[in-house]
Amino acid sequence: MLPGSEDRGAVSSLVPHIARIRRLFPERADHVARLALKDETFRGLCEDYGMALEALFRLELRNHPLDVERLVEYRTLIRDLEQELREELGRTDPCAKPNAGNGGTA
Repeated sequence: MLPGSEDRGAVSSLVPHIARIRRLFPERADHVARLALKDETFRGLCEDYGMALEALFRLELRNHPLDVERLVEYRTLIRDLEQELREELGRTDPCAKPNAGNGGTA
């Protein structure tokens, strides 16, 4: 087995999840792909996000009144994961503008 090939196998099973993140952050799509290849923690975030979206979709399709609380929980989880992904991308993107949008002067 080639060095690093176990990482590629882990990434290949996450391709649909990573593609979702790339669509979520189209301006950072290239950075998402690079980070997913080298950062196991980021891959885990991508997987968590994708699995939460899939679970939400299944609950919405089921459309059962008893699932209302779970729907709210999944929507909250997805929103939290999106924020965590946004922060991780900002922290690791060499092209990100530091302090952008804070109104400060340089």
